[in-house]
Amino acid sequence: MYIRGDPYETSDAVFGVKKSLIVDLEKVDKETAERYGVMEGIWLLKHDFVLTTEKETEELRDKLATEALQKLGLNLKLVDHLPVPDLD
Repeated sequence: MYIRGDPYETSDAVFGVKKSLIVDLEKVDKETAERYGVMEGIWLLKHDFVLTTEKETEELRDKLATEALQKLGLNLKLVDHLPVPDLD
């Protein structure tokens, strides 16, 4: 994640900056400070994080790997998430 205005926002070496990863910080208001026991006025990051199960991650990884292998014209299948020759 990048705070808007961060110098790496436009110069990330691996081009990993996406608009969805650029965030704005807010100041903690009195009500929020009391609710969570933090100091009023400190910086606050609000962002929705999506967590996936291990199974969902494996399925997506396998799907994308299979698609990439097909685009390369390789006749491979995945066994334990690794490409092996498809001899069938």
